[in-house]
Amino acid sequence: MLKKFSGSILYILISVLVISLYLDRHQGFEKIDRSIQDTMMKWRGPKATASDIVMVGIDDSSLREWGAWPWNRNKIAQLVDKLSSQHPKTIMLDMTFIPDSALSAAGYNDSLSLSFARAKNIVIGYNYSQNDIPANGILFPDGFAQSSYTKFDDPSKFAAYPPLVASRIYPPENVLANSAAQMGFININIDNDHKVRQQPLIVGFRGEFFPSIQVAAASNFLRLSPDQVIVQLGKAVCLGQIGITTDHDGKININYYGPQGTFKYYSAAEILKNTIPDGELSQKLVLVGYVGKGTTDIFSSPTSAHLSGLELNANIIENLLHESNLGKAASQINLSFLILIAIGIFCALILPRVRLVYRIAILTGLLIFLSAFNYFIFYSMNYILSTFYPALEIIILLAAAPILGPQKEETSAVHEDEEEIDYASLLSSSQSIPAGNWTGQVSQSQYGQTMAAQESASNGFAPSSNPVAPGRERTSVAVADAPATDHFGRYKVMKPIGKGAMGTVYKGLDPAIDRLVALKTIRLDHIAEAEEVEELRRRLILEAKAAGKLSHPNIVTIYDVGEEGSLQYIAMEYLQGQTLEALLKKGLDWDYRTLSKVMIQICEALDYAHENGIVHRDIKPANIMILEGNKIKVMDFGIARFDKSGSRTQAGTALGTPNYISPEQLKGQTVDRRSDIFSMGVVFYEVLTGEKPFKGDTISALIYSILHTEPLRPSEINLDIPRIFDKIVAKAMVKDPDVRFQCARDIAEILRKLI
Repeated sequence: MLKKFSGSILYILISVLVISLYLDRHQGFEKIDRSIQDTMMKWRGPKATASDIVMVGIDDSSLREWGAWPWNRNKIAQLVDKLSSQHPKTIMLDMTFIPDSALSAAGYNDSLSLSFARAKNIVIGYNYSQNDIPANGILFPDGFAQSSYTKFDDPSKFAAYPPLVASRIYPPENVLANSAAQMGFININIDNDHKVRQQPLIVGFRGEFFPSIQVAAASNFLRLSPDQVIVQLGKAVCLGQIGITTDHDGKININYYGPQGTFKYYSAAEILKNTIPDGELSQKLVLVGYVGKGTTDIFSSPTSAHLSGLELNANIIENLLHESNLGKAASQINLSFLILIAIGIFCALILPRVRLVYRIAILTGLLIFLSAFNYFIFYSMNYILSTFYPALEIIILLAAAPILGPQKEETSAVHEDEEEIDYASLLSSSQSIPAGNWTGQVSQSQYGQTMAAQESASNGFAPSSNPVAPGRERTSVAVADAPATDHFGRYKVMKPIGKGAMGTVYKGLDPAIDRLVALKTIRLDHIAEAEEVEELRRRLILEAKAAGKLSHPNIVTIYDVGEEGSLQYIAMEYLQGQTLEALLKKGLDWDYRTLSKVMIQICEALDYAHENGIVHRDIKPANIMILEGNKIKVMDFGIARFDKSGSRTQAGTALGTPNYISPEQLKGQTVDRRSDIFSMGVVFYEVLTGEKPFKGDTISALIYSILHTEPLRPSEINLDIPRIFDKIVAKAMVKDPDVRFQCARDIAEILRKLI
């Protein structure tokens, strides 16, 4: 069977490899893809521009006539007045007017603001920073606030499609901002190779969102009020009836009309000397900026190595006014992904059935067709599709074409037991962690011994941070001796991978479906009293029954439970990652957005379990696994109980891990979902601060701390921690469960809003 489909499997694997590279977006591959797009733009050549955009440059001839730059604001006012006399629809000043007390005292600002007020169509700019320290107590001009976006299609999408956020904004003089028609930021987005291909249209600051100067100029030219500009988050910015496609971050892909000199240009000297014909700028959008000697406002673009800021702005505004920006929104990125899948499926179905010469001909023709198709839709529709990744997929398929001949019908049966998998090498080349920290429950009188046992056990399960080379065994993990049997039920025992206080965890294989599993055992043969043996058996079955009910992406999956000789075992999901406990010991380096996303997943897992009537009762970092991409798995429901079965808890027995146990558990009271919320609050506190909120040199001191003391607020330990986290943690760790959060999803909702 395997030989029959070997050709198809090879082509599918190649496609999966290329799709993985596409999703990973490695910087080197992305650079090649961008270079191909730049080349297509150069091949296309200059495009005809509309006549409604005109540039006015303060160039070297202007400096010779009117003095060195920077000009005082009276001279800028003269230039504005001269331009206004030509009756343009909009004048955009591509320059900033940083507050200057000396200029204000000399009356220069008043002169310029009067010119702005007379013109009634001036758009000015300002800068923002994403790295500067925020300034508190700054009162922004009314004109600045009036330029903000006010209409969003669905504000709840901010969590999924957050725009750029500024840490600080540098607005112009109040008198100038209040006399200008509109304002926008002038920051330009520059790629790693120093070229400008995208431009953000929106930036957030202190909960409000502001347009770029290009959007402000275009909306003024179209005579739109701010409430007529609608932001479709992660999709588009709509200027009235004009919809400008953006990516998820609110950026557009710039469609350049040509190199420097594509748009109509006048020198500021010509304007000031009245040497251009009357009405030449009438009803035009006029861009004004400094382009003289020594200007730093020069950019590299796909069409020109030296493009002035004025020419760049002209291209962007042309894109906005005529909806001509390059399309590459989420749906289009998905189309590139679908093309990669379609190529893989087509080749897997067709190529193994034909001779080598036809395979090469098909793949070569497909490569030519896709290249021509990509260029066609780019040229005719301003539409970007990835060219590199489909081409890479086809080239690799071409290289693999001679390896396999056409498929032939099988002439003999192939036994599945002829295939052997080297699972030992798989384990040695990855950081594999069993699904759980297998310490058991403890009574209140056993806390001291159990804490030491748990520390030892968790250290044994913590993965090494250093990768192990293939063919070499990992020696840093303490494991148990191999069991007397090579199987538990139908599961093949491969090797021990961890030892806890009450049993051993083995790496195993389910031969029925070739699936790796973690086999957790309890050593019943070491228990002397039959009553204790029965209690352990009951607890193990309870764990499987509790967790087996749950099917959630953030909860470890239980497959099976059984008994082999004197050993009880549970077969469960085999995980690769690190426990939160291990990461805390190394020192977490998460930003608050990542931290919040991790806690949301924990909340969702617990809320799902609670809704299904299950309380975990042992939430702690060792029972939270962090997988690749910061995906969370909550593990070890070994001391969980059903909400409806309160009788399952013995009187006077407190279950759980001491540092994270809730007050009601310590008192032997009935526990519910709110006990898990308390433990989760303790975990959240530790993740935020790196410290446990409740401490004690002895078990008695620790219990007293949990029952009677209030820990320091996280922000008192680390001043950088946002104060909202103080409130979340405090409410989660209230001693009285009636005052706590009542549902884990309530915490998740707050964290989503914060993100």
